[in-house]
Amino acid sequence: MTEAEIAERYNSLSAHRREHCERVAEVMARLAERHGLDRRAAYWAAHGHDLAREMTRPGLLGEAERWGIAVDPTARQEPILLHGPVAAAWLESAGLGTPEVWDAIRYHTTGNVGLSPLGKALFVADGVEPGRRYGERAELAAYAETDLDGAYSRLLAHTAAYLRVRGLAPHPLLLAALQESAVPGH
Repeated sequence: MTEAEIAERYNSLSAHRREHCERVAEVMARLAERHGLDRRAAYWAAHGHDLAREMTRPGLLGEAERWGIAVDPTARQEPILLHGPVAAAWLESAGLGTPEVWDAIRYHTTGNVGLSPLGKALFVADGVEPGRRYGERAELAAYAETDLDGAYSRLLAHTAAYLRVRGLAPHPLLLAALQESAVPGH
């Protein structure tokens, strides 16, 4: 993909999705400042994370195949999980961002073991941006200002519980990240 095609993708998102990305970017800018993260990387991660979010299930599966993205059984059942990996592949092919940005985008819905601070920040920012509506959102957003790892761990646990209540199995990467985050020193 080219930079122009990426811009076209972003501009073709619904107003709701673009507004969400802008709110995530605002949270990312604060987290970058508070935790010494690269502001440009935070910008690319926030604006790129949902580029493929509005694609159809078959479209996501097709793009995954096109870009050589492995589709595990959980993603095959819930192709929406592929929107991060697909968006990361697009940005990488356009030379926009860095490997850290692409990994942050790739794992922004599942988390991952060994995720960088930028990746943790994107996972958290996506989950606590002011448009999200759940009871612990404001508390987690405030907590993230001082303890990014702690907020990431708490949001992983919240996400796993949310999925289970709805009868959905959390992605294995989320469970592995949750287990890692429970280890002292992570």
